[in-house]
Amino acid sequence: MVATRFDSFNASRRFLIRPNCSLPWRETVQFYLGMVIISFSIAIAFAMKGMWLILPFAGLEMLALGIALYIVALRGMRWQMLNIHENCVDIVECVNNSESRSSFQRAWVQVRFEAADIKGHPSRLLLGSHGRTTEIGACLTETEKQQLARQLRDALAS
Repeated sequence: MVATRFDSFNASRRFLIRPNCSLPWRETVQFYLGMVIISFSIAIAFAMKGMWLILPFAGLEMLALGIALYIVALRGMRWQMLNIHENCVDIVECVNNSESRSSFQRAWVQVRFEAADIKGHPSRLLLGSHGRTTEIGACLTETEKQQLARQLRDALAS
């Protein structure tokens, strides 16, 4: 998902890139707790009929589901912010609450869209100059990357 904003006071353009999250963290926890309650209710009912071996497998299943939901939620909290100012392009990337920053001279910045060499692999959208590049929009779909590349080229040209 890409959100753009133009600040006429500073004459800058801002692009916020983040994954499209299907569930916010609170709803993810509610979903997980609901699944735990349903799974253990069924497992306890079977255990009361003498099939006690279902309980540890239900526990393992819910543990695996919890780990998977946590990993997906962590990936959903990543974001990138591109600020195109009059003289420079600033990129701020946040992964697991740690930020990294890079800056390029606007006059020298190049936008490169590299198609994948192997069918089915994701393409890459690179921003860089003077031998330094930064990949942006890794979480975007192919069409979103192509649209972002066009928007970036237009913003850098104006």
